[in-house]
Amino acid sequence: MTEQNHAYEQAGSQLESIVEMVAALNVDYARLETLENEMADWNEDSTVQPWSLANPDDAAELAELRAAAGDCENEEQAREAIQNDPLSVQVRAGWHDPGTVDMTPEEFEILLCTGGPAVRIMGELDHHLQASRAWIEYQDWGTPWTEYHGAHDTAALLTYCNCFFFGA
Repeated sequence: MTEQNHAYEQAGSQLESIVEMVAALNVDYARLETLENEMADWNEDSTVQPWSLANPDDAAELAELRAAAGDCENEEQAREAIQNDPLSVQVRAGWHDPGTVDMTPEEFEILLCTGGPAVRIMGELDHHLQASRAWIEYQDWGTPWTEYHGAHDTAALLTYCNCFFFGA
């Protein structure tokens, strides 16, 4: 019998949630609204057949857009959901000689959950203070932070991270 790693599983769940939030952010809400209006107009005016049967490709696209949007009605709500997701967002500067004034952030941490287990996103910032690299770490009581090596969607993780402002 193998011991279940709850921290590893929590990291996977957090990443899955991030991918879903980024999918909602990337929805073409104008197209979603157009398709919903077309369907509503058709169903109001037509007694012959349902819109979904007359427009199967559009119906499939509408279903896909609705699924990706989740509870979000627009991009602003999707971005707000991402920004309200973490417990904290912090930055830190690299090593500098004493007296150096330039303390431009070089790294960031986005804390997603704490306790046993805890999950965070660690990353590096480019010269525009945008996330250039990010990875997920997890830990449980009495264990060190460990990088998550499960299935990744690096693009979604970077998109999520770049919804935050890392400047002064």
